[in-house]
Amino acid sequence: MISIIVPVYRSESTLRRCVESLTAQTYVEIEIILVIDGSPDGSGELAEELAAEDARIRVIYQENQGVSVARNTGIEAARGDYVLFVDSDDYVAETLCEKMWLAIAEYNADLAVCGFHHLYFGRDVVKVPEESLCIVRKEKEKILSLYEKQFLNMPWNKLFRREMITGRFRTDMDLGEDLLFNMSYLEGCKQIVTLAEPLVFYIQDDRGTTLSTKRRENRMENAFYLYEQMREYCERFYGERQTGGILESRLVEEFLDEMEGLAFASDLKFGEKRSVIRSYYTGYCRLENKNDIFVNLLDYKIIRFFFEKKCFFLTLCMVELRGLVVKAVWSWRRK
Repeated sequence: MISIIVPVYRSESTLRRCVESLTAQTYVEIEIILVIDGSPDGSGELAEELAAEDARIRVIYQENQGVSVARNTGIEAARGDYVLFVDSDDYVAETLCEKMWLAIAEYNADLAVCGFHHLYFGRDVVKVPEESLCIVRKEKEKILSLYEKQFLNMPWNKLFRREMITGRFRTDMDLGEDLLFNMSYLEGCKQIVTLAEPLVFYIQDDRGTTLSTKRRENRMENAFYLYEQMREYCERFYGERQTGGILESRLVEEFLDEMEGLAFASDLKFGEKRSVIRSYYTGYCRLENKNDIFVNLLDYKIIRFFFEKKCFFLTLCMVELRGLVVKAVWSWRRK
């Protein structure tokens, strides 16, 4: 049986779509655990309605303590042989459980990782591993490739063996705790299977109100902490901290992504945004191996060019221009 853990908070408008995508699974041996995290809206009542419609659904209530505590609560309550995490504002393909389970069974793997649809500002960006294959945990280049392409960061595109989950999501962090949980799990893995299929529909809210799009005051410090944790992981399992610039490049992308997000920070004035960018440069100077850093997206390359030259005014102008283009495209697609 697969235990599907769904943290629920302010999800009244999306919960039914999420749960119905789970009850429609072609793999029927599932239990759906809805953890109501002190939600102040009607999410709890809706969860009870959905549970009345399908006996495989269980509803658990807790005081509002955040998504990590909710996931940990779900792990403790899970009865299945496998665990799948789904966010309540996302939904999944009806074949998700079946294909992930079959992949693990075929290769006797400890973890399955699939691709996903990234739905953001009216766009559907499909992200999938390069190919479906089984990876031995000792294959450093392949593991780092999964990290580089952002398939290791999140828990919701993975199927875990419950008996191998020894760690829990850290509750003192609100960014990066997913990666730390996954890396802790990977320590016990021998084989990982990837599916080159997008089986999850990951939603980033157009209004910037979901957990993943909120501005985090401590985001860059968290990013540096995760960078150091990944370097330690590489040293512990591969005997060296150097990764050919992969870890540094991902950290720089965090900087660039945060800078691009300033275009949508309506609570900050232009001068305040420029000060934020200047503070990011101070952090950027802490990085080692800058010559190995590479970014692929054109907008990243343009913004990085001005940022590295300390032209913070022009950096912000490029950020704002990109933001205007994104908003215009989003508005046009909404019509």
